[in-house]
Amino acid sequence: MIPAHEIDRLRQHISDADKAYYAKGISSLSDYQYDTLYAELVTLETAHPNLISKDSPTQRIGSDISADFPKAKHSQPMMSIDNTYSSQGIIDWVDRVNKGLPLESIEYCAELKVDGIAITLHYHDGLLTQAVTRGDGATGDIVTKNIRTIKSIPLSINQKDPLEVRGEVFMTYASFDALNKSLVEEGREPMQNPRNTTAGTIKHSDPKEVSRRKLSFCAYALVGESAAFSHLENMEKLDTLGFSTVIRSLLLSSADAITAYLAKWESQRNTLPFPVDGVVIKVNSLDQQVRLGTTSKSPRFVIAYKYAPETAITTLLALDTQVGRTGVITPVARMASVLLAGTTIRNATLHNFDEVARLDIRVGDTVEIEKGGEIIPKILRVLLEKRLPNSLPSVPPPHCPTCKSATVRLGGEVALRCVNAACPAQRSAYLEHFVCRGAMNIDSIGPSLIERLLEKNLLHTPADLYELTTEKLLTLDRLGEKSAANILAGIALSKNNSLDRLIFGLGIRMVGAQAAKVLARSVTDITSLYTMSLEELTRLEMIGDTVAESLHTYFKNPDNKEMISHLISHGVNVAGTPPASGTSGLSGKTFVLTGTLATVTREEATRLIEAHGGKVSSSVSKKTSYVVAGEEAGSKLVKAKELGISIVTEEELMLLVSTKD
Repeated sequence: MIPAHEIDRLRQHISDADKAYYAKGISSLSDYQYDTLYAELVTLETAHPNLISKDSPTQRIGSDISADFPKAKHSQPMMSIDNTYSSQGIIDWVDRVNKGLPLESIEYCAELKVDGIAITLHYHDGLLTQAVTRGDGATGDIVTKNIRTIKSIPLSINQKDPLEVRGEVFMTYASFDALNKSLVEEGREPMQNPRNTTAGTIKHSDPKEVSRRKLSFCAYALVGESAAFSHLENMEKLDTLGFSTVIRSLLLSSADAITAYLAKWESQRNTLPFPVDGVVIKVNSLDQQVRLGTTSKSPRFVIAYKYAPETAITTLLALDTQVGRTGVITPVARMASVLLAGTTIRNATLHNFDEVARLDIRVGDTVEIEKGGEIIPKILRVLLEKRLPNSLPSVPPPHCPTCKSATVRLGGEVALRCVNAACPAQRSAYLEHFVCRGAMNIDSIGPSLIERLLEKNLLHTPADLYELTTEKLLTLDRLGEKSAANILAGIALSKNNSLDRLIFGLGIRMVGAQAAKVLARSVTDITSLYTMSLEELTRLEMIGDTVAESLHTYFKNPDNKEMISHLISHGVNVAGTPPASGTSGLSGKTFVLTGTLATVTREEATRLIEAHGGKVSSSVSKKTSYVVAGEEAGSKLVKAKELGISIVTEEELMLLVSTKD
């Protein structure tokens, strides 16, 4: 093909991908596909410099600037980083660095490349004053209100001098999975991947929604006058100031040492709770960084090694459906088992039947799957050349697979629903949610027992659990008196749970565990929610317009209020949990939990500390008052010892609680 035509084709393909990503948050290409096309374009333009145009994607830095946010110029450009997918690319880069600094001793630092969105944070007089996106590298959007909702970003630090911190905002797999589950239950399209979701979230118009999505942050650079003489010194300073920082190596002195580090994380990255798509390697000395300089768009002192996405080929054996507690019917692909990213994969979610139609996926198809950025693997494509000649298109089920009622799509929703309130699948899922650990925590009741109780017509609503008796339970096959006593003991114990557990257990659309805590702290008892207006609800932390509307609808429903009245009549606690007063025993103290606790779960320990006025943090810093160390405590214990933080046992924690009241 004529170079000019091929260059035009590549430019258009890359530009279309840029528009989809930056304007709509849609990844039309994988990182690997995008980088491959970009590398082809660079190679052709290098060979034919007369064909380079000002509008070529190689002549600018990608931009996430939006017209909806005020702008700020960066003190130093946030340039893009060159990348490679090969060890040879790293060896070549080290050679270039050595040529740029002849006869000098050079040390490197390698750090995991978290797959998120770059942000720069500004602190003045010890307070976070501004957060700015990367934008076009020179100017970015000011998103301070949204960034302040991220709990791993300190709002204040122990330094009065101005400080500029750069890092990555990202979403853990757990947060991403929880968000997608809630979106699917609401009949909305699920998000594509954690990175795109993060990009959209930090530009969201409602900080309450940003808070609900539970973003995280890790710092990867300190810039400006506060910077030390080396990158590692700067990272250690950020650690002591209370920032979460990227996972990084010790000093490395050769290409061999760097490639060994890359190999170490090739598989280990799959064990992390957040997406990592590569390793960033930097020259450690800031003086050497400056002297190496930059190209037109990238600094020479740094390179990113990116791991190629892991995919696998398998066969679709069946297309099953699951009915959720709100009636949403979700298609699930059942596949021939295949090893991918260290785990055996048999299932993949398809979210909704629009996705099934988009992929045109059929039983018997050969499919390519990927496990990058998703808890449950994703089907990337169907290998049409291997399709069986007698295959039939997959169609949405006209009836609920459980109760056989007609399925419907409610106005504007992509979700297919069963709207039969008596559907056993919905009822079963709803009751399983009510008794789960995060809700009422009745561990003596599981899915199997719920199914048996439903079959015997002994259970319809959560309130019916509290009407169970030994006599009723003994009517179930293979259930003896001892088992019945254990079940009833678990039910009785749950009556004393805090109100937030009950609210969460009610399964109200869009109301998660954190929102339930906010509600419980804001009312005298649960009946206060009956009369709260939409305006009053939206004034509460984390309660946006859609959540408020869902709450308002739920507590106006007479059937729901009747069920809650039954719970109250059986002695279930419905009293609010007002915030601990400033005089509480642990007020002002910050705790970090690490290791396995013997007599309580971490969740129970957290509730105990919060009930007595303390706070629980996920990371150790100078602001930490105590680290509670259980068995097999890890890096948090090591860091606590380094910082001189008080370390207490589980027994000593209980003593602190009792003696400070």
